[in-house]
Amino acid sequence: MHLARRQVPALLIFSLLANLLMLASAVYMLQIYDRVLSSGSIDTLMWLTLAVIGAIAVYGLLEQARRMILGHISQWLDDQLSVPVIERAMEARLAGDSSLEAGLKDVADLRGFVAGDGMLTFLDAPWTPVFLAFIWLLHPALGLVGIAGAILLFCGALANDFLTRRKSQEAAAGLRRNQVAAGQYIDGAETLRSLGMSEPALQRWEEKQQSFMTIQAQILGRTTMIGNLSRSLRMALQVAVLGLGAYFVLRGELTAGSMIAASILLSRALAPIERSIGAWRSLVAARTARRNLMRLFADTGSRQSGGVTLPRPQGRLKLEDVHYHAPGTQQALMNKVSFNVVAGETCGVIGPSGSGKTTLCRLMVGTLRPSLGHVRLDEAEVANWPCDQLGMHIGYLPQQVELFPGTIAENIARLRDVDSAAVIAAAQAAGIHEMILRMPNGYQTEVGSHGARISRGQRQRIALARALFGNPSLVVLDEPNTGLDGDGEMALFNVLRHLKERGCTVVLVSHQTNLLRTADHVVLIHDGAVKMFGTRGEVLGALAGHRIAVPAQGQDKIAANAPATLKAVE
Repeated sequence: MHLARRQVPALLIFSLLANLLMLASAVYMLQIYDRVLSSGSIDTLMWLTLAVIGAIAVYGLLEQARRMILGHISQWLDDQLSVPVIERAMEARLAGDSSLEAGLKDVADLRGFVAGDGMLTFLDAPWTPVFLAFIWLLHPALGLVGIAGAILLFCGALANDFLTRRKSQEAAAGLRRNQVAAGQYIDGAETLRSLGMSEPALQRWEEKQQSFMTIQAQILGRTTMIGNLSRSLRMALQVAVLGLGAYFVLRGELTAGSMIAASILLSRALAPIERSIGAWRSLVAARTARRNLMRLFADTGSRQSGGVTLPRPQGRLKLEDVHYHAPGTQQALMNKVSFNVVAGETCGVIGPSGSGKTTLCRLMVGTLRPSLGHVRLDEAEVANWPCDQLGMHIGYLPQQVELFPGTIAENIARLRDVDSAAVIAAAQAAGIHEMILRMPNGYQTEVGSHGARISRGQRQRIALARALFGNPSLVVLDEPNTGLDGDGEMALFNVLRHLKERGCTVVLVSHQTNLLRTADHVVLIHDGAVKMFGTRGEVLGALAGHRIAVPAQGQDKIAANAPATLKAVE
């Protein structure tokens, strides 16, 4: 905010000078009626007119300077806030906080208020007393009329705020949610159309949209009504000042020039208050945006990307009494999970659906922070490791695969500058180099929400290549065979074998035991807790009903859960 604060003195000085120069027209009329017409001096008229024209020209330059400063501040706000807002929103999403509504729309509202007429209106408003003071100097009675008018208009502005603030905020939040829903309907067009859900979905959306638009129309109607009343009141006040001024002129207490000047000054004094009613909507939007952004930056913490750069990890993974609670609740999704994975080994993770396997993967790669306990990679806390550094050493294939707008090469390169050799090496390691070459534009084929339509299995294999990019030390695969055909599963097994030969630490979540052929150890997760951890033969043998050497404290639980878990695994 230092840049914006440095501009404040200049803005205040320019506003002072601009508002003082707005007195030029009133002074001009005062001099014309009281001096020029009575003296008949052409020279006085000429020089007075030139002086006022010069003052108006300077006023125009100052006004342009004010707008340029506000434009630069608004652009600076956009540059400084857009990326951090996206980053903090991502952090909030990973933390499971769905109550935060801040986004780029708030940045746009804040920028629009600063760069628009709303900010100028509120910069000019403090100078209203200056104009009223000049009217008072011309005649106290006229000053009283001006003060009374300013108070009435200010009350109108407050009434407008009182009548529209809460509903305006509710309508804006509702429209924002409805806009997000529209995007989800568009992305899910295939499902909606195939299941005959398009009409009811659009009907629900339209009903909500109409209800919010009705509220906004009511708000606009109230604001327009108050604005029209304020405008009518200002015109009536100008007539009153002229009439009262004429009365004092007839009584010899005021000159004709002072009467005209008072009318002009009153118009200048009341203009900011009147304009503030029209600008109130942008002020409310900016105020809401500021509150949302302040809450976003207060409730989420961005991980530090600077500091000491840790060396490339060998891949030793250690979980120490890890607990994880659902955000905002005391529901334990992970409960005292502890086990180690030696560098270069493959650890399989099995368990029934909903047992916490995906949550465990997210804790391992650092997207979730443990509520208690520690997840360490080479003894360094994963959740505290700068994400830009950690991402270079981790490969992650989530259960829900997402490809982002861009080319296949850019997605494999993790949206960094494309290193052709590294991208091709990752694609060959994943066994999809030939598959990519057969696509319309090869590695330059556009994917993502509006790119080429590719199958679920192809997306999974491209995401696998992305996980292998850069030869990471730790690779976490969450059900990597979902959507794969026979050739894809064979390629996946070859990837697992290649990673083991290369000495890469692999954590593999799977419901199918055939993928666990390369696993050195297997951990059984049930209800967020480790029910068994041992070698592949020990764990799968126990699930098959064999008597094996397992920790004494786990034998009863394994025996009780083995049939159901074996069924889920198979």
